[in-house]
Amino acid sequence: MKLFILFFTLLYFVPLFSQVKEENQIPQQNINFISISSPSLADSVQVETLQEIKIKNNKLRKREEISDSESDYKVAPSASDKFIQKKKFASSQATSRSADAPLQEKMDEDVRLLKDEDPNSFNYYLFYYMAGNYNIERESELKKAEKLDPTNPDVLSQSIGNAMVKGDAIATKTYVEKLKGNKLLSEESISYAEDLILSSIDNQVLVTHGFFDSYGVAFQQYAENFHPELTTISLDLMQSESYRKLVTEKGFLLPLDNIINVNYLTAFCDLNSDKRIALSMTLPKEYLLPLKESLFPIGLVFEYRNFGSHFESNDVERNAQLWNQILLKENINTFSSSESNNLSSNYLPMLIFLKSAYELNKESDKFERIEKALDFTARKSGKLSLLKKQ
Repeated sequence: MKLFILFFTLLYFVPLFSQVKEENQIPQQNINFISISSPSLADSVQVETLQEIKIKNNKLRKREEISDSESDYKVAPSASDKFIQKKKFASSQATSRSADAPLQEKMDEDVRLLKDEDPNSFNYYLFYYMAGNYNIERESELKKAEKLDPTNPDVLSQSIGNAMVKGDAIATKTYVEKLKGNKLLSEESISYAEDLILSSIDNQVLVTHGFFDSYGVAFQQYAENFHPELTTISLDLMQSESYRKLVTEKGFLLPLDNIINVNYLTAFCDLNSDKRIALSMTLPKEYLLPLKESLFPIGLVFEYRNFGSHFESNDVERNAQLWNQILLKENINTFSSSESNNLSSNYLPMLIFLKSAYELNKESDKFERIEKALDFTARKSGKLSLLKKQ
């Protein structure tokens, strides 16, 4: 009974451990403390892709050609600029992976303008595919963009998504290796993904949110062949009809509505409550709040349990084994980057859980050890002052 109460204490743990918003950059992370109290992890489109840099450089050259009398001249946003900003906004929403109908129509209009300007341009090919939200019928345009600029970050990330929605393991392996080879997927992210998988292997499915967790896990499973038997579902890729078909073929029931948002995840968990579902702690708090009474922290995931007894007698043992014997914890003990500091935050829930369990059970030796680990990890992640306020 005491541990049952403990679970709910964790779920309502405050304050909000907010992070700086990631804004879709590939090289940096935005990982949460307890995700039900944190901002969204946005990822699919980078803030400043190689293409945006090119656009900026072109504008600078144009401005240099302007006479002094025209020095206040401002370059009007191009269709490419407009599309990038809309796509960035769509992918950074805290409550939805899908753009609403008006926003989608505006992105489609930007793409039509690009086609009118130059139907053979890199921008048109890439943005036409991106506007389709992993529609494999647009794959030919993505391939044309890849031919023009094979190392473009968006080309690589979209190509991974395209391969995954088709269920093409060979192509997925090729592209995740290229992503890492071009230093667009960090060692910190890859190591974190390994610990994320290790936290999930007692479950039937791991649900991820976007770029960092989905593609970090993809690298581990496809390039490293690390627990490929674990089914993973990316909410970002669920925008694709082809991907949803693959998910149903694996025995999962899907909501009728194809808008991938907070309500979609809630309905998915309810429809598949007979399965063991693990939710990545990188999911925004908005997705997890409706499920809070059915979520239980195990390692780096929240397990969804909406059946029978919510409490499992071996939860303390499982978390202790993960912390003491299984997880690599390189982001806590090895890496020293700001990214690793942020990633360290997601190790705190299991430590808080263990500390409380040992305190309730009066296991003083274990309590002291885990309290030291909690203090160190909180300092590493910059959360100590917030933690002490509780």
